[in-house]
Amino acid sequence: MPKPGKRNGLILAGILVAVLVCLVILLGPAAPFFVRLGVKPICIQGSWPDLRVVSCPEWMAALPTVTPLPTLSGQAPIPIIVDDDGSPDGVMALLYFLRNPLFDVKAVTISCGEAHPAVFADHILQLLAGLGRADIPVGVGRETSLEGNNTFPEPWREGSDAFWDIQLPPATVSTRPVPAAELIVETVSGSPQPVLVFVSGNHTNLAEALRLAPGIGENIRAIHIMGGSLHVPGNINSDWPEIDNRVAEWNIWVDPVAAREVFASGRPVYVTPLDATNQVTWTESDARAWASSAAPEGELAGNVLQWMLRSWSPDGVFVWDLVAAITTSDARLCPAVLLAMDVNVTPGPEQGRILITEQSPNSIACLDPDVGQIKANAASILGR
Repeated sequence: MPKPGKRNGLILAGILVAVLVCLVILLGPAAPFFVRLGVKPICIQGSWPDLRVVSCPEWMAALPTVTPLPTLSGQAPIPIIVDDDGSPDGVMALLYFLRNPLFDVKAVTISCGEAHPAVFADHILQLLAGLGRADIPVGVGRETSLEGNNTFPEPWREGSDAFWDIQLPPATVSTRPVPAAELIVETVSGSPQPVLVFVSGNHTNLAEALRLAPGIGENIRAIHIMGGSLHVPGNINSDWPEIDNRVAEWNIWVDPVAAREVFASGRPVYVTPLDATNQVTWTESDARAWASSAAPEGELAGNVLQWMLRSWSPDGVFVWDLVAAITTSDARLCPAVLLAMDVNVTPGPEQGRILITEQSPNSIACLDPDVGQIKANAASILGR
């Protein structure tokens, strides 16, 4: 039986925790109100029992913590750049953004991940033309990462080159791709509204753009990425045993230097890692619903999902980039967890691992998505 003094200490500790939880619940949604009154917001950082009260980064005052992005009834659609590495799930994310009225896709750029950029950029040009969106410019990234020689397995890249033998919408293409980093700089610099950048592959193009014109960060609303693994194993060795790395995720590992620069850019980085994406399984019923959609975007997304099911697992697959795209559309679909993130860039079996540090938070992680609502959101956009 605990001594009275120890018991009283435990009671006081419990009361303190309850008060902190109540403050977070009650004051969190009201933070923008207090900011307008000139009150500096505070954030609770760390894991129990090592909790710390710290000053929130300045950009936190504008974060949509419990409300969705603006709707058409309130404001114009959010301008967005979609930066993809030529993956099937990245194509589904792009189709989701094209179909979602919350967003206005201003540019698509292709990085050197699963794709050979010059080849896949031509596929995207045809896809956009076939959907009646030839007005959207396409950027082609460099053929290698900023540093190092990490690459996706060549058989995967060959599949990307062939667009996985999925038929693209027939179209006549009259434009050519332009350099990706330059297109990002031009699009962000010329936008009257801050631009959201969605990165569904490696960070090479965005990091290169920030090197070319560091000032564009001032007009970047936020950076949303699918990448990393925080509290679950990575997916490199499990997907390709020839590579001895069990802690990193492909998008970060392919160009860890670029990822590190993006995390250090000073812009809010929303991270949807494997911890979240691997909780959502997509099945044949999803594919059929999308493929029967009246919209060509939904039909093509359904065809891509059916290819994934045939090629990987008929019982269900993860569609990593689509989950990240959906959480980008509505912050209520996944509680925000503030973290300070860095990337291990040292060559070796832990290269590309996301590191959680004790610095001020620079990222917002999605770790516990609302699976039912995420699937319902996909159905409402791609299946209608």
